[in-house]
Amino acid sequence: MAATLFAFLLSIGAQVPDSALGADTQKKVTGTEANIGLNETQTILVAQKKSGQRNKKRNQPRNRRSQAQNRRNQEAKRLEETANLPWPENVSKLAGSGAVLVQDRYARRGEPKELFALNPDQMYVPASILKLVTAAAALDILGPDRRFETDFALDDDGGLWVVGRGDPFLVSEELCSAVEALTRLGLKKVGNIYLDTSYFEPGLVLDGLTNTNYAYDAYTGALGVNFNTVNYLIDKAGQVVEYNDCTPLTPITIDLASKNRPQNKKPRPGEYRINISESPQTAEKQSGQLIKALLEKSGVVVTGEVVLGGTVPASAMPLYTHVNSLNLEQMVTTLLEHSNNFMTNQIFLIMGAETYGPPANAAKSIQAVFDYLGRKGVSMLKLVEGSGLSRNNSLSARQMSEILSVFESNRHLTTSNNDKSVFYKTGTMSDIQTLAGYLIRPDRPNEPLSFVILLNGKYAPGTREKILAVLKAHFIDEPQEKNSRKS
Repeated sequence: MAATLFAFLLSIGAQVPDSALGADTQKKVTGTEANIGLNETQTILVAQKKSGQRNKKRNQPRNRRSQAQNRRNQEAKRLEETANLPWPENVSKLAGSGAVLVQDRYARRGEPKELFALNPDQMYVPASILKLVTAAAALDILGPDRRFETDFALDDDGGLWVVGRGDPFLVSEELCSAVEALTRLGLKKVGNIYLDTSYFEPGLVLDGLTNTNYAYDAYTGALGVNFNTVNYLIDKAGQVVEYNDCTPLTPITIDLASKNRPQNKKPRPGEYRINISESPQTAEKQSGQLIKALLEKSGVVVTGEVVLGGTVPASAMPLYTHVNSLNLEQMVTTLLEHSNNFMTNQIFLIMGAETYGPPANAAKSIQAVFDYLGRKGVSMLKLVEGSGLSRNNSLSARQMSEILSVFESNRHLTTSNNDKSVFYKTGTMSDIQTLAGYLIRPDRPNEPLSFVILLNGKYAPGTREKILAVLKAHFIDEPQEKNSRKS
């Protein structure tokens, strides 16, 4: 290409700079010929530049994919090399700059309590294993049998007041149950539906939320239904239809569904769940619209609208208090299994409001958790919210191990592998893989080992699982094999 362009420039008589040609080979042109030659040359050079830019842009995704593939290949090779390494070099090689800690708090006299330690005091972003911190504090502060409530009251003008107190599991089915109770009590007609959300600080947005459509990124709120997401179905005709009998369509659901449709394409039939990412107030209004739709569906006449803000008047007549069908321990099991950020942060905020009084906010909740950690002798970590969604949270492997110690009696609430030899919680974000839990020794099932794996950076997918497999093989499987050989 360069030789062809060079020949073309000579043929049209353009003066090429000294840097490109020797002085003895320059061809001088004058007048119109020079102007024409220069203009055509500029055109060629501009076209060449634009073409190069287009090619560069076109190749950028390909180059990024190639670079990513090279990194994966290098990481796969590194992981393969660890397979033949002896203990504990294999763990150190796998973890690299990460942290791994295995402890035995039941060690007999003369036996080590720290069985393996790599960077145990360095701070890392924990991701969702932070949920174990919030769960441990909540079970202590609120109690495992705690059930969350939502109040309904009628004012003097026939307005229905719904008072939210942060119920983490206020799903459609719970609202259906509440509406059935209201109709059994004789409720036939209401005016406006007022939402009292004063239990939480107005417009509260926790650190780590990034305003996406993903369900894990939902706002918290004093009255948040279905984890502050909307659920709907797309039928075969491409129409939006209600998700189930307890989840009728609302104006906000229809609006979000229309915005979520692919452009110039028919949406794929199936179930959809979208985070209400517009604002905390939109999420609150969706809760009110859903309550309105359920009341109307049950035959209650609603003459007014959904109204946000305000506090229930002292003169309002209490109608019904809905108590959630799940207690806190059951909710903790659910939020750990599904790594539910919304539920976790709802509980996190309730702890602060109950300890220091409403309205709930992050500062009160952080202090409530720190109070708990202080009582339990756990060293302070960096905490900005309760779910692990924020990258501004940080802790060390040793601090996480201390949390595992105080949570140990509740380890059955975490996920386990098939043979119940490992109980664990994972944490996953971009460039973050974490894992924390318990290794159950068959000969000492009530005296588990604790383990923590913290990987921040570019690691191959599944690296933390490979490390766990090595730990399990060394501390659980191999001792059994040795014992069986002795016998």
